[in-house]
Amino acid sequence: MAVDREEALRLGQFWATVSEEHDTDKFQTVLHDDFVMWYNFDPQDRTRAEFIETLKSAHAMFHDQKNEDARITVTDDGFVLQATMTGILDGTAIRSPYCFVARIKDGLIIRGDEYFDTAQLTKKAGRPGEGMV
Repeated sequence: MAVDREEALRLGQFWATVSEEHDTDKFQTVLHDDFVMWYNFDPQDRTRAEFIETLKSAHAMFHDQKNEDARITVTDDGFVLQATMTGILDGTAIRSPYCFVARIKDGLIIRGDEYFDTAQLTKKAGRPGEGMV
């Protein structure tokens, strides 16, 4: 069954905005209890709790995040967010194109698959507790 297009667009816009704010409490408001996150640079599923810990670690060393040229495409089961993430990582300005593929269930994001151009980063997000290494 296809997701509601307006709901998917709203969730995509929320994700793009809240990721710039580095507010993990706000992030959690759109995550399904069974949420799973996967990254191309560390292809292991992270639980909802592991994802939040990964965000906290990344936010501690990444500042002034912006999503430039963000595009959201609604799909049958969620949305795709494409953007270039910019900001300051360890005192160095970075630009990294990325793509976030989201699946929605019951009005919440149940799965995220994120693809980063890690060649543009000086460090990468680690497993929970590792920060960006």
